[in-house]
Amino acid sequence: VRTSLRRAGAASARDPKDPQQRHTAADTTAARSIALKLGDLAAGWKAAPKDKPAPACSTEPDESKLVQTARIDPTFVWKDGATTIGSEIDTFATAAQALRDWRLSTLGLMGRCLLESARKQLASQHVTVTLSSAVSLAPPKLGERSLHYRLIFLLHRKQAGKTSVVQFVTEMIAIGVGRTSVVLHAASPGQPLPASGLTSLAKLLAKRLASSAGAI
Repeated sequence: VRTSLRRAGAASARDPKDPQQRHTAADTTAARSIALKLGDLAAGWKAAPKDKPAPACSTEPDESKLVQTARIDPTFVWKDGATTIGSEIDTFATAAQALRDWRLSTLGLMGRCLLESARKQLASQHVTVTLSSAVSLAPPKLGERSLHYRLIFLLHRKQAGKTSVVQFVTEMIAIGVGRTSVVLHAASPGQPLPASGLTSLAKLLAKRLASSAGAI
């Protein structure tokens, strides 16, 4: 969960603090069966291109002793080229390891890490990024554990003596059962994506997670 929320759908550079990656065929197959698919979305979405690795967060906790046995993260982009939605499926060697990863995924950590990463990524474009708000919303009652975070960033760009400001909303709904955590992540300029749509997709992912519980 920590890795997905830090990245919010962007590709991640290998970080020595990240969990060890020892993927198994069985867990990877199960994770793929859970993940969001293009057919789950309305017309107008397409698979997102692979992004450049996002900078690692300097304040993230050390999870190098944890072992991930599967990690899948399909992401899709809307026809505006800016709005994205995706799901990350993280399976660990034990339920205790999955729970430790979950407990480290605090709202404060997410805000700091996403802000640091965005500032590094946009520095060359002369864009200043500030965190406007970070709130924990009531999550849908799904799985053994769940959370819902919404973070709003302001992107300030100065051109020709004038500064324009664009609001960017990052949203995550996470569900966990046993060794596996599922994160539905979305990012959009302006306003958040409709809550009804995100809740519907979260319920779909939770249903698939429950169906795959025996395999993971």
